[in-house]
Amino acid sequence: MNAPYGMNRLRLIFFSLFLVFATITYGQVAVDKKGTYLYTGLSSSLPGNNSFVFYYGYSPSDDFQSLIALPFFKITKNIQLMPGYMMTKADGEPMFTNVDHHLLPSVILNFKLSERFTLTDRNMWYHLFRDDAKDVNLYRNRLGLIYHTQIFKKPMNLFVHDAMFWNLNNGSFFRNRLILGGSIKVTKWVTPQIWYAYQAESGILPQHQFYLILTVPLENFGVFNKTNRHP
Repeated sequence: MNAPYGMNRLRLIFFSLFLVFATITYGQVAVDKKGTYLYTGLSSSLPGNNSFVFYYGYSPSDDFQSLIALPFFKITKNIQLMPGYMMTKADGEPMFTNVDHHLLPSVILNFKLSERFTLTDRNMWYHLFRDDAKDVNLYRNRLGLIYHTQIFKKPMNLFVHDAMFWNLNNGSFFRNRLILGGSIKVTKWVTPQIWYAYQAESGILPQHQFYLILTVPLENFGVFNKTNRHP
């Protein structure tokens, strides 16, 4: 088997599995909850091979808004720190009123298995500040595999992640989220991502979640030094 044939066959297998899973889960949408989420934002390289992303998010299904700031600092070849922050609201009122504040500090491990595959493990401590109740503390572990390829000569990533959530306030495991998705560098000015997630949570009806994420890469327009771009 030559290399091009092998790569095409691997892509076909990956897409086939994705379509089978999506078809099976879509058949359950009528009885499970659905959620749709749109995120638009900016990314930028920072000196020292670091990076930063900022997003505004809106969910028409949940009437939910968010602002998210995620700086990424490279510590070693395989380790990143991400001291993230998120502001959310879900009451239908204008942004910046009656909001919740979240801290999202994370340690991210990345291991390049080959030219095509990267194993990633994101470990997040999640803290939600509450005025009228006890603050919420969660731990989330998101293990994933990324497949690097090209389509129409455009760089593309396909990925699968499994995110598990523990409530640190009572020590219980309460949520699991399986994510399938992909991103492609369509043009110089935008990189779209599409995610499908199936979320199962204790005491709550399972939810099918659909995400569209549009990122404008400012590093492509000379913001900071492109040679220091985060990989």
